[in-house]
Amino acid sequence: MSSADAKASSVIESALSHGRGRIVNAEAVVLSRADWGEADRIASVYTELYGRMTVRFVGVNRPRAKLRCLAEPLTRLELRLHLGGRQGACKAIGGRIIDTHPAVRSDLGRTIDALTLAEMLLRLTPEWSPNRDKYLLLVSALSALEAGASGWTVAGFGLRLLELAGVGLADSPASGVDPRAWEALHRSPWEELRVLPFDPATAGRVLSAVRDAVQAHAGRELKSLAFAELAR
Repeated sequence: MSSADAKASSVIESALSHGRGRIVNAEAVVLSRADWGEADRIASVYTELYGRMTVRFVGVNRPRAKLRCLAEPLTRLELRLHLGGRQGACKAIGGRIIDTHPAVRSDLGRTIDALTLAEMLLRLTPEWSPNRDKYLLLVSALSALEAGASGWTVAGFGLRLLELAGVGLADSPASGVDPRAWEALHRSPWEELRVLPFDPATAGRVLSAVRDAVQAHAGRELKSLAFAELAR
């Protein structure tokens, strides 16, 4: 664990051990959200300093609610949060948007890809387990999708996330995949992957390996990846 992650862990432990909680600012990406009751939303977010958290957005389903736009999947934002309280409950009390990834949202294929990234991170990451590298991986992959579609982004993200989760496949190349392509998907910058000639058959083999590894580790099906395969 890095020094930054260790510091974040101490903040979390302090906040959760005191009923009065603590107010913090946290840069985050929204992974998913659901309605809660008549007016609230519950969102799963991945933060740079505190890892994955479940955040309650109170009253955002009411007309003209100020924080509604903050509780949308794939939004990168800075949140002001109240940590602690009962069962580690976390509530959004303010925030600002950093990036909504408009180009991704305007393209169905890229939207599906981005939601797949979010679901993989959601499934492979326990709550309250800081890992800044995972956050930076997600931000960089979303930025790559925003800059332009690439058939390799989801595969590359999945392989790199598995490494960060401690269940990497770098030494076990998928059958039928060129070792150079396998290495590139693990190590090459996103902009280089964008110009790598795309081979649907190879990408399919890699995604199958990623899907099997993620689902074996998480114990759940990756719904967004299954949908993406049907859509294509």
